[in-house]
Amino acid sequence: MHEEIDGQRLRVSAASFFQASPAGAAALVRAVRRAAGDPATWTSDPVIDLYGGVGLFAATVVPPDHPVIVVESNESAVADAKVNLRDRPARIIRSEVARWRAVPASVVIADPSRTGLGAAAVSAVAATRAPVVVLVSCDPASLGRDVGLLARAGYRFEYTEVLDLFPHTHHVEAVSRFVRDDRLSS
Repeated sequence: MHEEIDGQRLRVSAASFFQASPAGAAALVRAVRRAAGDPATWTSDPVIDLYGGVGLFAATVVPPDHPVIVVESNESAVADAKVNLRDRPARIIRSEVARWRAVPASVVIADPSRTGLGAAAVSAVAATRAPVVVLVSCDPASLGRDVGLLARAGYRFEYTEVLDLFPHTHHVEAVSRFVRDDRLSS
């Protein structure tokens, strides 16, 4: 099937994860775009989209001419991302984030599962030395843990924007912005 988000037509196969609704996906795109900052301020290094799924953020947040690397472990989502990003300077890597070999990045966007980043993935994020990290989280407990791990890795928490994508439930999505601050590294 296909979803249209922010003017981009995205292929989403049955075995690929996608947000529960197109309106929710569009709200997340807007929040991630705000947190990533003005692309004119980004370095020429690629944007790294960790747990990138079908390429939602790579296709909508990253300008079409800016290089992007999508890291995703799900085979179906990787196949969809290859289709969705075929006209962009994109590299799609099928790998667990914790096993991925980090490269310098202008921005890191990470949208992990409910378990969050954890120590190994935070190490991969820190190895990119990206000036900005955007973390999408659907679990307050894992977000709290990851804020501490990112701080110890040299990232200062700036803010969290909470999105109610699942009305009448206790579930929320949180989009958090972190900036590199080498004074914080332990």
